[in-house]
Amino acid sequence: MNAQRTNVTTVNGPSVSPVSTDKRPEREDGVWQDLRALLTLERTGPDTFRAPKTLTTHGTLYGGLVAALAVLAAGQTGGPGQLPHSLHAYFLRTATDHPFLDIDVRRVRDGRSFAVREVDVHQGGRTIFSMTTSLHSSEAGDDWHAEVRRSEPGTVVRTRPTQQLMDVGWPFEVRHFATPRSDGFVPLHPFWLRHRRATPDDPLWQIAALTFISDLGVVMDARPPGSALPHDVHGVSLDHTVWFHRPARVDEWLLMETDPLNSGGGRALGHTRISDRSGRLVATVVQEGLHRSSHRLAPASVPEEGVDRS
Repeated sequence: MNAQRTNVTTVNGPSVSPVSTDKRPEREDGVWQDLRALLTLERTGPDTFRAPKTLTTHGTLYGGLVAALAVLAAGQTGGPGQLPHSLHAYFLRTATDHPFLDIDVRRVRDGRSFAVREVDVHQGGRTIFSMTTSLHSSEAGDDWHAEVRRSEPGTVVRTRPTQQLMDVGWPFEVRHFATPRSDGFVPLHPFWLRHRRATPDDPLWQIAALTFISDLGVVMDARPPGSALPHDVHGVSLDHTVWFHRPARVDEWLLMETDPLNSGGGRALGHTRISDRSGRLVATVVQEGLHRSSHRLAPASVPEEGVDRS
């Protein structure tokens, strides 16, 4: 039986072209307080969607939100019982919170157990994000994973992390317990988090929500031990891979922890594990990001050019 899909509105008529108006919509109070308001789509065609609510407090758009909306769109095109089990994505250009996002899904393969989708996210006629995701109908088999950290949400260290979640963390109760590294840098991870409000039972929506949190602070916590870079170095996500291992709910406590794997050529690779309170491994994330001093990054006023790669 196909899982119930939520938070999608069908819009009658042909696919809507990208918004090009210069008029900035009014900011909606409370949107960033609740993932249920952010992870919504309008269906503009059989395999096309629009994300209507992406406003932030600082003009730029969080990459985890873009990825989550892409996952939500791809999952809407799957067969009965098929859900995303992995994704590989590239952040191509910096996005802003206006105009809205238009999402195109291409059906690469449709099988009885598996389906593959390619997803492009556009803003103002430019492609800002590209993703391939595989969907699978879960089957019987071994249920095993390597040991993960065991702790409780009550374990909190009051040391303020060097970086902050800002508005992307507003929907969550977050409990940090990282300790300073030898150079004084305080990573964001590990931390416990849970959505402050009850969330939909739809398993696809929960996978999209996991995708949202999978980008929280990973690129900065990939900073290697003893790094010569300043603590306020800017990190930019380049590519992002997630494997979804087991069902989970973001309105229940989840533990995120990140370890640096590699740093070289100005790029840093981080490995993140997301587990639940019982110690089950829920998802694995590997992300590569660009670490640069702030003066070498492209200004936010020209988001269509993204990161200065010169």
